[in-house]
Amino acid sequence: MAKIETSVEINRPVEEVWQYITDLRNAKNWSTEVVDTVYSGPIQLGAYGVDTRRMGKREMKWNWEVTGYDPPRRLTLTYGPPLNALANFIFEPTGDNGTRVTCTTTLAPNGWMKLIAPIIAFEGRKVDQEQFSKVKTILEQV
Repeated sequence: MAKIETSVEINRPVEEVWQYITDLRNAKNWSTEVVDTVYSGPIQLGAYGVDTRRMGKREMKWNWEVTGYDPPRRLTLTYGPPLNALANFIFEPTGDNGTRVTCTTTLAPNGWMKLIAPIIAFEGRKVDQEQFSKVKTILEQV
């Protein structure tokens, strides 16, 4: 099991940051991996979907389900194979009407992928930092 934790402070109110990140139509604007997202409907507890992600030169499909939902404070996504993971997003107000977003992702790969989980986590940290920086830039330009 490997863990990735990334945090960013964005100079926008919690509700705005929540709305932007949880609106999956925006994912391709800030995600460095998401090529496409197909989902069952509005983000809410029990919603599910499939991301098509580009990882290196390869594209893969990754099923997910919303398993925790407390707007505008917490969103938890559970991802299935090929790399089982739990991504927990926490949205906290900061004292200056800003928002701290923290994403803690726990990887729980099966089989041979357990061997490369530390490498995946290392790369995941870099990707998450880049994505969070992109969200910050987009939202602070509004």
